[in-house]
Amino acid sequence: MLERYDGKRIRITTEDGDVFTGSAESFPSGYGLHEFDRAEESIRIRGVFVFRSDIRKIEVLPDSGKAPAARQYDDLIGELLEKTYRVADILPEQVPRHAEGQYFAVERYFLQPERLKVLRRKFAEILLRLNCYYDMSVSFDSCESWERNPDPEAFVGKMLAFSGNDFLRAVFELQGAMIDIEPDDTYMTVFDPEDRLLDRLRRLAEAEGLFLWSPPDQ
Repeated sequence: MLERYDGKRIRITTEDGDVFTGSAESFPSGYGLHEFDRAEESIRIRGVFVFRSDIRKIEVLPDSGKAPAARQYDDLIGELLEKTYRVADILPEQVPRHAEGQYFAVERYFLQPERLKVLRRKFAEILLRLNCYYDMSVSFDSCESWERNPDPEAFVGKMLAFSGNDFLRAVFELQGAMIDIEPDDTYMTVFDPEDRLLDRLRRLAEAEGLFLWSPPDQ
């Protein structure tokens, strides 16, 4: 799952609050088992290996080498990635690092294709409902290209089908807000430091059986 970040400029925040920024190189679980006696995927960033279960958040940073049309939101994105964020999730709060239970087994259950498809449709329809109130620009190719106020049916179709190394980013420029969705995540990451669309988003998420919460350190 971490291989989608290969070669991309990212910022990793760990469960311990450490932050690493730089170009990513991913390694499979077999490498972790052989080198570290830990059967998990990992990312090497600036010479440091970070394992998947130690990662709280991964952010893909703007690429300064993109064409001007692809860079139109780079300043806003860069600012938002430095701000607080919230999570619209299937769970009501963050699972503690050493919690009892079986978080990863349950996560795998919800990531099965038929269940992930249901969740993605919920995410897509929440964004479309927000789009009734605000202009929305979306990118399905890691900010290489953008579409403003996408056709609803086409947008849902892309949401249900997208996979691999790219992610969805929805920018609400006038509100100074942004929502990210990774192909294999059960949550949306919400950047809305001024709370300009947060109340509507909360009500929409609750209507879909989702929860909006802030990480403990924010």
